[in-house]
Amino acid sequence: MGLPFQKKRVKKSITNGNHSFEGYVNQHRVLIQREPLVIYEVLTDFNQFRHWVPLHEISVEKMSSGGFGLGTRFRFKLRFRIQPEWETEVIHLERGKQIVYRFLNGIFEGGIEIWDLKKNQLGTEVTHTLLYQIKRWSYRMGWFLLGGERKHNELTEVALHRLKSLLEETPS
Repeated sequence: MGLPFQKKRVKKSITNGNHSFEGYVNQHRVLIQREPLVIYEVLTDFNQFRHWVPLHEISVEKMSSGGFGLGTRFRFKLRFRIQPEWETEVIHLERGKQIVYRFLNGIFEGGIEIWDLKKNQLGTEVTHTLLYQIKRWSYRMGWFLLGGERKHNELTEVALHRLKSLLEETPS
């Protein structure tokens, strides 16, 4: 699988364009032996989601029409104990470098999800960062006490492993 995810809770502030976000960081990384642009194209193609998103445990619905771009919205539902749902919107794109989603509601409302792609001599380091604040008591219970954080970590690692397998097994 990927490199170990960050285990201790670290608070951080991130400014992205006109938006500032503050919250706890949950981060996972994997090295993929492909160019960043190839990875970016897979991450921004909704038809490719079925190949790397663990759809047996989480449903994803694209709510916006047209192609993937700024303002594209998605709805997610986790098939877990409490079955949380949330919606996200793409708020920042840097071709071949970064994708940023904002959580519009649900457990991580006001937080962001960032996909960073950094080229190095061995391939591309793909970093998935969740910057979150869980404001509602019921959501905090699910995240900390009912295994939500553990489930998130598991599903993120599965997604990164599947993304790596898909891209490294696909001819250039």
